Amino acid sequence: MNYSGGEEIRVGDEVSADESDGIVVCAADAKQFTDKYSSNDWSYLEKGCLIETGTFGLIHYPEAD
Repeated sequence: MNYSGGEEIRVGDEVSADESDGIVVCAADAKQFTDKYSSNDWSYLEKGCLIETGTFGLIHYPEAD
């Protein structure tokens, strides 16, 4: 999964998501996961990314938005 500019989304990226700042904690396409959000728990997603936000909690984006 890539940002609109073509750069690959990676775990640890700081992003703005749904009017809240967050951190990418899973990049399923690249099979990147954090210790807190491990592949054992989240590999079923197969695509997209998970973003942990302070306002809305954990959000899954199946496609770039």
